[in-house]
Amino acid sequence: MAQVKINLSKIQYNASVLQSMFTSHNIRFTPVVKCVGGDKRIVETLKDIGITHFADARIDNITKAIDEDLTYMMIRTGNQQELEDIVRFTEISIQTELETIRRINDIAKKQQVKHKILLMVDWKDAREGVLTYDVVDYINEIIKMHHVSIVGLSFNFMCFQSIVPTDLDVEMINQFVGSVEMETQVRFRIISGGNSSLIPQMLYADLGKINELRVGETLFRGVETTTNQPIASLYQDAIILETEIVEIKPRVNIATGKHYLQAIVDIGSLDTHISEIKPLHHQIKVLGSTSDHVMLDLENHDHYQVGDKIQFSLGYKALSHSMYMPNLHKTYVYDEVVQSVNHQICAQKLNEY
Repeated sequence: MAQVKINLSKIQYNASVLQSMFTSHNIRFTPVVKCVGGDKRIVETLKDIGITHFADARIDNITKAIDEDLTYMMIRTGNQQELEDIVRFTEISIQTELETIRRINDIAKKQQVKHKILLMVDWKDAREGVLTYDVVDYINEIIKMHHVSIVGLSFNFMCFQSIVPTDLDVEMINQFVGSVEMETQVRFRIISGGNSSLIPQMLYADLGKINELRVGETLFRGVETTTNQPIASLYQDAIILETEIVEIKPRVNIATGKHYLQAIVDIGSLDTHISEIKPLHHQIKVLGSTSDHVMLDLENHDHYQVGDKIQFSLGYKALSHSMYMPNLHKTYVYDEVVQSVNHQICAQKLNEY
C-alpha cells in the first residue's frame, strides 16, 4: 500500500539544527507548515523542542490544530469569507490590500481584539505585495485604524519568479526599511525578510534589520532552495513516499525497439507531482504515469518482485501534493538513534540557559 512515511525524529532534528543556526545569527526561525498540510503530529513534534509560533497559508490547517500554547501567522492573502477566522485564530497575518485591512479592522473591533499585520512588499518576486512607492501611504492609513496594529514588513523571493536573492537585495531592503521608518515615524518590530532561499545570505552576511525568516522547504526537505542541493547538516529523507510494486512485465519501447523490464507501482498523478519524485536506494528510472500508476524501468534488475516496496524522495510540489491527499495513508516513524541525538541537543540548550 502506498504511504507517506513521516520521520518525526528527523524533522525534529532538522528543526533543532535550524533553530540553533538562526539563534546564532539573531534571526527568528518561523516554521512554515503549509507544505505538510499543517500536520498536527508534526506541529506537536516541533512544539516538543520549544517551537510555539508557526506560519501557514490555509486557515483550515490552523483551525484543525487549535492549541492555546501555539500562535500562528497567516502568510496567504485570505479571501473575504476567511477573514473572520483569520482574525479569530491567528495572532498575525500578512496583508497586501488596503480594503482588506479595513475589513480586518472592522472584524477585530467586533471580536474585541487587536490584530497584528505584516505588510508584504513586492520586492521582485511579483507574486503579491504592495508596490514600494505605495508602502508609506498604506502605513499612514493603517496607523489610523484602532483594531489593527502594523508590526512590520515582509518580503518574498523565489515563489513566483525564480530569481535568487542577492547581497544587494539585502542591502537595498535595509535601506528601504530605514527610509520607510524615518518617513512614517513607525519603528517596526518584525522585518520578515523572506523564506528558505535567504538562508545562504544569513549564514555569511549580516542581514541588518531583517530579523525573521519563514522556513518550510529547508526544514522538511533539508535542501538549499536556491540550488536544490542537500544541506550536509540536515536530513533530506525526513518525509518520503513508499509505494508497492503491483505488476512486473517485459516491455518493448515502440519508438526505439528496446526491450526493458517494467514495474508498475500503486501511485499516480492523482497522488503526487510525478515529475518531482526520485527513486531512493534503487537504480531504476521513472518512465511516466497515469492518474493511478507510475511506470518504472527496472534497468534489467530481475530481483524485484510484486509486493516489493519502492521509496521515493519528494520535491516541494510532490511533498505538498502528497500531504494534502486524504486517501494517501500517512505513517509516522520515530528513529531511536536520531531521537537520542535530539535529546542531547535539548539537554545542551538547557545547560546554555
